[in-house]
Amino acid sequence: MHNLYLIQTVDKLGPNSALPLAISYQWMYAQADEQVKKNWRVEDVLIEKITPKEYVENMQVKPDMVAMSSYVWNWEYNQKLAQEIKLVYPKCEIVVGGPNVDKRNKNFFTDYPMFDVAVLGEGEPAFRQILKQKTMNKNYNGIPSVFPKGGDICNLPNRFRELDTIPSPILNGFYDWIIDKTEARLGKQMWQLTYETLRGCPYQCTFCDIGDLYWNKIAKFDMPRIEAEIDWMSNRQIEYVSVCDSNWGMLKRDTDITEYVIKKKQETGYPNFWDVTWAKTNSENIYNIAKMDQNAGTRLFKGVTFAMQTLNPVSQKASKRVNLKSNEALTYMSRYHKENIPTYSELIWPMPDETYDSLKEGIQTLIDMGQKSFLLVHPLVLTYNATMGQQHYIDTYGLKWKEVPLDTFYMSVNDLENYIVEKTMAVYATNTADEVITMRGNLFSYLFCTMYYYGWAHYLMEYMNKKHEVKHIDFIETMLNYFFTKDSLIGKEIRATEKQMHDVFYQGSFWGRQVIEDDIFWEYNGATSIKFHHNREQLKYELTEFVDAEYDIDVSDVVEFNGHMCKDPNQTYPYNMKINKDTAMYCLNSNNINFILDHWDKEPLEEKKFFHVCYHWQRKNYYWKCTPTPLN
Repeated sequence: MHNLYLIQTVDKLGPNSALPLAISYQWMYAQADEQVKKNWRVEDVLIEKITPKEYVENMQVKPDMVAMSSYVWNWEYNQKLAQEIKLVYPKCEIVVGGPNVDKRNKNFFTDYPMFDVAVLGEGEPAFRQILKQKTMNKNYNGIPSVFPKGGDICNLPNRFRELDTIPSPILNGFYDWIIDKTEARLGKQMWQLTYETLRGCPYQCTFCDIGDLYWNKIAKFDMPRIEAEIDWMSNRQIEYVSVCDSNWGMLKRDTDITEYVIKKKQETGYPNFWDVTWAKTNSENIYNIAKMDQNAGTRLFKGVTFAMQTLNPVSQKASKRVNLKSNEALTYMSRYHKENIPTYSELIWPMPDETYDSLKEGIQTLIDMGQKSFLLVHPLVLTYNATMGQQHYIDTYGLKWKEVPLDTFYMSVNDLENYIVEKTMAVYATNTADEVITMRGNLFSYLFCTMYYYGWAHYLMEYMNKKHEVKHIDFIETMLNYFFTKDSLIGKEIRATEKQMHDVFYQGSFWGRQVIEDDIFWEYNGATSIKFHHNREQLKYELTEFVDAEYDIDVSDVVEFNGHMCKDPNQTYPYNMKINKDTAMYCLNSNNINFILDHWDKEPLEEKKFFHVCYHWQRKNYYWKCTPTPLN
């Protein structure tokens, strides 16, 4: 009997422990073959980042083979673990697969000598054959999708379409085994499950791993299997399901699946969250799904995504990005807004052919479409198997990148002592945005999202726009210039954030900021929000002074109201508030001046817990926002 170890680790960001999808599928498909089942046994499945030396020292049985699933969040860890395994067990073969294995790199084993075999693309048939060949003492040359050390890259086969031939790790007890082993050692855990109902994506976005034509066709798991797996999630009290389908809501059956998840959550309370990547089209189906969740009160979703990435037509063409048409986005954002269903949008900066002005105009366009809830502007990073990560594309669009630490947002500072730093290829300049402009765009995006989407000047900006016709982007540009050199709360936050961003690219520093002792590394918006929370009166003073100085307008009442709309854990809700007519009209579109301010979450939260809920777990649901109801 040969001994096999399976490795698929992730950083633990909060209380959830993650069940491994990819490596479990590889094993389940492999052991469905009688020859494999007879000759191989899984000794352990590693899901947490134990120090490599410690893990190897505690291997109970000598490994014949170790199989690793690799992506950007565990690539460096896997290399270090492989090196440690080879030191103790030099004859152990290490097989590696996953998106971080570059299918075009003919020098892979020169770059990564700690590995013995690379699996490219979908790995199930390939891994099964590797185990069979190993049993027969045969080499791996000629196996489709396999690149053995000393051999040649074998061309990728046609897509693996018969997904239901993969025995379910859920329904066949493999995850139960992992859960029981883990909890016997660590005690009761909150479990997160990565899950897929299909594979493939019809789009070809150049920045995406699956924008390749190889992934263009969709293959689906059958509905009876999916429903049975959801039953298990519900019964096993799985807290968080991260669905890795590329376009949730694209298919009509996504509505049926959501309906079934809602039914199970209503029965048992689980799964608690059903996190998805929403489709770029089929808006009516997506709306029906979101409305179904809202009507049921199950709060499965964090909101509906309008993931545009860029609104610049030239940049869209360069990245082969297909977006929802503006008029359709406007229609549906308006419907979501009226139904009080959160939405959020995503942009990427700096995209090829994107300029600083087009970035800002894109943000303003989203606001004008009705995106009032949430916006994230992600830094552009390159990945090995995406078109944008290939040298010809890099040269064409003048992309300059640095290998920097992967973001450590929301990681505990205490976990970083022995942390193996993961890395990513972050772009710091393009053909249309040099280093200075890129940094300016980063800083503008940070300040805009903090002030508008984290609530601190949300209603002030709406007031200035509606009454005084000041564009939201112009307001933030003016604010950025005004406070940049000032010795003030806002000015210090701007400069602290700029330094942190600069140090990521030029000092190899971690993304994020530590603002609370013995806590987590915060995203820049969350870090500043905590600072603003602790200095609410100073913030109100500075915002009032800024508008007076730059626009000669008294906004003291608006700023006071805005402050009250940002939930305060020290405040008892509901309570009454009176505002002036202009504030009521231009902030709330109301003729009433007397309001009851309330918040949907009445659970008393200790301050640190409140920050985690408000600026991390529920930030996309605009948790910061109180609800004003007119008094009769």
